[in-house]
Amino acid sequence: MAPKKDARGKRDSARRQHILDAALALFSANAYEDVSVDDVCESAGVAHGLISYYFGNKRGLFAAAVDQAWKELVDFERPTEVERTPSERIHGFIRRHFQYVCEHPTRFATLMRTGHADREVYEIVINARGQALNDLQLSLGCPANPPPHLRATLRAWMGYLDNMTLDWAFHRDLDLNFVTDLCVQALVGAVRASGGQTFDTAEELDALGKVVTASPVLAEAALTLR
Repeated sequence: MAPKKDARGKRDSARRQHILDAALALFSANAYEDVSVDDVCESAGVAHGLISYYFGNKRGLFAAAVDQAWKELVDFERPTEVERTPSERIHGFIRRHFQYVCEHPTRFATLMRTGHADREVYEIVINARGQALNDLQLSLGCPANPPPHLRATLRAWMGYLDNMTLDWAFHRDLDLNFVTDLCVQALVGAVRASGGQTFDTAEELDALGKVVTASPVLAEAALTLR
């Protein structure tokens, strides 16, 4: 009997995953409101009742799809065995983040649009972000429970990474190496500032104007904003 149960379990798992893959593709390409259970069933080629059997309802299906997408992203970002130094791990972490988005642009946009969702989805997002933050802290060599100033800094930087990624995914006019290095520089600067290594803001802001005028593209943008 055991082999039959194992075979049935594998079939169930494979069928559930097949439905989930179809749902994730639809939710990635369309707003939640524009995807129906019938759409998922048609795409997956399954009966309507299987959605209820495996996921309960459309909200449960969406939650499972979001959960899988976040786990895939977090796993993809994780440092590899060959990355031994903090520099290697952080560069690898950020580069893989952009590479994942390059391979799944609509899926990442879906992950960023889940803030309005219900409590279950919200908790999935919070847990996934927490895991990504833990991986970042380990890559930097931070303690498990960093002091408040460092904790807040790292969380804020992850928001910076999200928005940089959305801009990059939408425009695709910046080199992958450039955006990776830019995010690393932002992380280093933020962590240094959180540790008390500050700088003269007036002097730096004046220098910023020189950077803008030194670039024809940036200079044109600056004139547009005046």
